[in-house]
Amino acid sequence: MITTTLNVADMHCSSCSNKIINALTGHAAVASVNVNPLHRRVFVTHADGIDALALMGEVERLGFHPELAGVQDEGGAVDRAPLKRLGVAGLCMMQVMMLQIALYAGAFDGMDAAMHRLLSFAALLFTIPVVTYSAVPFFRRGFGFLRSQGVNMDTPIALAITIAFLTSAFNTLSGNGEVYFDSVVMFSFLMLGARYLDERLRRKLRVQDEVLANLPREVQRLDADGNTVSVDLAQVVAGDVLWIPEGAMVPADGTLLETSATINEAFLSGEAEPRQHSPGATLYAGTINEGAGLKLSVTAPGKASRLARIDRLAARAQTQKGSLTRLSDRVAKVFVPAILALAAGTYLVWWWLGTGDPLSATLAVLVVSCPCALSLAAPAAVTAALTNLRRRGLLVRNAHAVERLASLTRVFFDKTGTLTTPQPVIVQTITLGAWDAATCLRRAAALQAHSQHPLARAFRQAQTPPADDVVLHPSQGLSGRVDGERAVVGNARLCGCPGFATDLKTVYLAIAGRPAAVFLLDTPLREDAASTVAELQRLGLAPVLLSGDKQTQCQRVARALAIPYRHDASPEDKEAAMRRDRGSLFVGDGLNDLPALATADVSVATLETVDLVKARADVLLMRPRLGALPELFRVARYTRRVMRQNLAWALLYNVLAIPAAAAGLATPWLAALGMSASSLLVMLNATRVLRAGSPAEIS
Repeated sequence: MITTTLNVADMHCSSCSNKIINALTGHAAVASVNVNPLHRRVFVTHADGIDALALMGEVERLGFHPELAGVQDEGGAVDRAPLKRLGVAGLCMMQVMMLQIALYAGAFDGMDAAMHRLLSFAALLFTIPVVTYSAVPFFRRGFGFLRSQGVNMDTPIALAITIAFLTSAFNTLSGNGEVYFDSVVMFSFLMLGARYLDERLRRKLRVQDEVLANLPREVQRLDADGNTVSVDLAQVVAGDVLWIPEGAMVPADGTLLETSATINEAFLSGEAEPRQHSPGATLYAGTINEGAGLKLSVTAPGKASRLARIDRLAARAQTQKGSLTRLSDRVAKVFVPAILALAAGTYLVWWWLGTGDPLSATLAVLVVSCPCALSLAAPAAVTAALTNLRRRGLLVRNAHAVERLASLTRVFFDKTGTLTTPQPVIVQTITLGAWDAATCLRRAAALQAHSQHPLARAFRQAQTPPADDVVLHPSQGLSGRVDGERAVVGNARLCGCPGFATDLKTVYLAIAGRPAAVFLLDTPLREDAASTVAELQRLGLAPVLLSGDKQTQCQRVARALAIPYRHDASPEDKEAAMRRDRGSLFVGDGLNDLPALATADVSVATLETVDLVKARADVLLMRPRLGALPELFRVARYTRRVMRQNLAWALLYNVLAIPAAAAGLATPWLAALGMSASSLLVMLNATRVLRAGSPAEIS
């Protein structure tokens, strides 16, 4: 199975996305279809045999204009066309409004009938470009029901423009009745302006998600003679050596060659401070070289890079729907048919009463309704939250987790690798013979360099003496010759050392057949573990340690953090705890945490863990920084507040505006202004989540 991403710029609402999903899922070889309505993207997972053009054809038959993701007009025609339509509508609107003022003034001053008709004809001429050019997008989508594609949010707008224009044109030609050219051009201009501003706001929300678009298109590749040659990034393959000048973005994953480097990794991890890397270190695409120029041996270019994997995870996350999003979708689904029925009822009631202007009230009802605000109320806020969290080094894989996070009450932590560092360290060296601690450590490190045991990592040193005749003793340790003397490192029995009573892990060393030292090892607390736990408690959450380690080891960590603990927990025990204690977040990083990660209401793991663990986690820490967890809860709670505000506003606006329009209290152009303002207000409110940062703002 492969996934094809389509950009559908004219997909404006949940009705549009539902039609695309229904059309594509009907194809036998399509496994799944996910839609991101805010970014107007469609993710189609399908068999290898389907051509992407065939998928685009299915979408085109619905009246949309899809493009393959990444295939954009270099000249920016996609952005200029709406601006041109808006400009034409604006110019014509000014002319029609001046003519309409003259018509209004003439109605009071007794304007000659011939002059009145002449001005009406002039208004008709200026309205024609608006209807035949500027408003075409509304007609193209709004009249989809004529092709058995159902109604959508553009249907009321298209009907309003068409009815108002045809009625006005007929009355102008016949010389009788009211004309609504001012309403036609006014709400066409307002709706086009709202769409243009809406697109600008959408672009602001998705700018952080377009990570691959920020990579340089051309890079400097070193040839066999060491000369730099400019090549397209798409031509770079694994094994190429690139020259990355000072201040440039690293375009691919690779290994640093020859020199040290200062790299800003904020784009990936959220950490503002640059990090120092030595030769041989791995650099990732999307980071910035803040030091001197460097050489990079490419290991993962293009779609294989870590940045591309993160981009795919983030894009897929935005297709997930939480409860509030599903609620707004359900409301919007029945909204347009209800509005059309209400508009028809409004006309009949006004016609039956025989007073006022039935057509004006009907047009106002068609225009004033705003299903767009309902459809975007929740997705816009969630997308802003995902972008905000990504800046902080938190990659949310499932967008609905943002909603669930806001209502959680507990946080369960695994111990090793989560609250403590994953790598053991030597906390004390106790000498047992004539050799000093430094000598003992050097010789133990020389032997441990030949071991893959997890505890051997604590002995890694920059320089160690060579070890000869090294022999591995399974489950016990190693022996060999170091500095001309026989040495043994491992458990007490292998080394012939007396046992040492301690809760810490122990490694013994014997030299020349005599006990030399005992090393006490531990996995210390992460630097930000205590501050993270304290901050979570201030947010009203209850942190709990849930570990498979022994009681003494768990007790020591729990006491240091002043939290309750559960020890000797098997993977099944952890899963049972997540089922029993609903409303919980689980933070873990090991394979033994998989059942708990899959069962918890929301789960968190590090990006560095194995793929199987990452696949079960809802949120990934792009760097092992526990301090990001309180930020996760703050942003989630703030997002829920904004989502509720958006939904409340969208519902309240429609509840008040639609009856007012039906009662004749709003003219069509005023209704258009209200609809535009409603949609823009929802988007602007969502951008508050994008800007929120400090605890004071989002607590």
